[in-house]
Amino acid sequence: MRISTNMIYNNSMRYMNTSLSRLAEANEQNATQKRINRPSDDPAGYAEARSLDAIMARMDQYSANIGVAETWLAQADSTLLEASTLMTSIKGLAEQAATETMTAENREQVAMQVRELFEQMITVANASVTGQSLFAGQKTGSAAFRETLFATVQDDTLTDAAVLEVAGASDHSIAVQFTGSGTVGGASDIAYRYSSDGGDTWTTGTLAAGSDTLNLGGVTVRLASGASLTATAEDGSEGTSLFVRPSAVYLGDDQDGAAVRTYGSGQVSASADGVFSANVTVRIDSNASIPGPYSYSYSLDGGLSWVDGQTASGARLPVPGGFLDIASGAGNTLASGDQFTIVPNTASISVEISPAGSVVINNVGKDVFGGLYQADGASNASPVFASDPEKNLFETIGKLIGYLENNNSDGIGQCLEDLEASQAHLETCAADVGARENRLEYAQNTVDILRDNAETRLSAVEDADLSTLMLELAKYQYAYSSVLSSSSKIIGMSLLDYI
Repeated sequence: MRISTNMIYNNSMRYMNTSLSRLAEANEQNATQKRINRPSDDPAGYAEARSLDAIMARMDQYSANIGVAETWLAQADSTLLEASTLMTSIKGLAEQAATETMTAENREQVAMQVRELFEQMITVANASVTGQSLFAGQKTGSAAFRETLFATVQDDTLTDAAVLEVAGASDHSIAVQFTGSGTVGGASDIAYRYSSDGGDTWTTGTLAAGSDTLNLGGVTVRLASGASLTATAEDGSEGTSLFVRPSAVYLGDDQDGAAVRTYGSGQVSASADGVFSANVTVRIDSNASIPGPYSYSYSLDGGLSWVDGQTASGARLPVPGGFLDIASGAGNTLASGDQFTIVPNTASISVEISPAGSVVINNVGKDVFGGLYQADGASNASPVFASDPEKNLFETIGKLIGYLENNNSDGIGQCLEDLEASQAHLETCAADVGARENRLEYAQNTVDILRDNAETRLSAVEDADLSTLMLELAKYQYAYSSVLSSSSKIIGMSLLDYI
C-alpha cells in the first residue's frame, strides 16, 4: 500500500494522543489515589461506590444521633441523681420531725427547710438541655412543672377526690375544719373555720347553700357537689377536715389514651380505650343506631387497606390495641361510610441510632415526679398515680409540708413510708435512663463496625493500587517519551532532504 506523508502525520498524532491520554489518566489516578474518578471509568464499580458512600453517610448520621441522645440521657441521669439526693435530705428531715420530742415550733422550722427543698425539686424537674425541657414530653419549649396548691382531706369516708380545684397562693399551709354538717351544693349552709398559722388562730366562714367553693382569704377550694361533710370534733379527731398545702402541676403532654376524630354525617360521640401504637381508622359499613349491632372495618395504614367483616353487638367496637366506644351525641344514628380515626397521644422524642432501632431521649415528667395533671377531656387536674399514690413524689412532699406546719406527727410518719416508695420509683426511672445510656454504647459499637466495613469495601472498589499505579505511570511516561522521540524523527524527514 502507498504510505503518504499525511498518513504518517495523522498516525503520529494519534499515537501521541493515545500515549498522552494514558499518561494523563494514570497521573489523575495518582493525584486522587482513586481508580474510579467518573462513571465511565467503571460503571458497575462507580454505582457500588456511591451506594457505599450512602451507607457511610447514614452511619455518620446515626453517630450524630447517638451523640445527641447521650447528651440528653446524661443530663437526665444526673438530674434524677440530684432528685434522689434531695429525697434523701427530705427523708432525713421527716425522720427528725416524726419523733415525739419535737415541738410544734421545731416542726415549723423543719417545714421551712422542706419547703426550700420542695422548690428545688421543682427546679430539678424543670431541667433542660440546650434550652429544651427534659421532662415535658414533646412540649420541650416550656417548663414541665409549675408550683401550685392542692388539699388533703382527712375523713373516714371522703378522699382527696372530693377536692376538685385549689386556686390562689399561700406561703403556709391552711387547715380547714367543718363546724357544721351537710352536703356540698345542698340546700343548707355549712359552717367552717380555717387557720394559716398551724391552728393558733382561726377564721370562720360559711359554705353557702348551693355553693361548692370555700373562701380561705386569698385561696379558694372547690369541692365535689354531693360530697357529705361532717362536723369536726373539738380535738379534731373526728369529722371532716382538710389542709391546703403545696403541690406541682404537670404542664407537658402524655402518652395516656388517645383522641378520636370523627368524619361523616353521624352525630354521635366517640372515645377510645386502650393502648395504641399507631393511628387506627374505623369505617362503618352499614347504617346503624346506638347501641348496635354494628358492621365495620378498620385500617392501620390510613385507609389504604381495610380489614373487613368486623361486627359488634354493643357500643364497644374491638380494634387493634383496644376499643372504639360509641355513645349518643346530638344524635344516635350512624350512616354507612362514617369514619373514626383513633390518634394515640404521643410524648416521646425518638432518634434513630441504628438501621433497625431507635431510642427515646426524653421523659414524661408526671410519670417520674407525679404531681397533678389535667388529662384531655377532664374538667380539673387530679393527682397522678391514683392507684399508687405513694409513688407521687410532689404530692408526698406537699403532704409532708402540710403535716409539719400543722404539727401532725401521725401524718408525718405516714409520709415517711410514702417518701421511701417515691424515692424507689424515682430510682426505677433513673435505672431506665441508665439502661438507655448503656444501649447507646452498644449501638455506637455496631455503627462503628458497619461504617468500617463499608469504608473497607469502598477502598477495595474505588481506591487505586499504588504499587501498580506507579509502575503504570512510569511505563506510560516512557511510552509517551518514546512516541514523541520517534515521531519527531519521522515527521522531520522529507524527500526534499535527498534531492
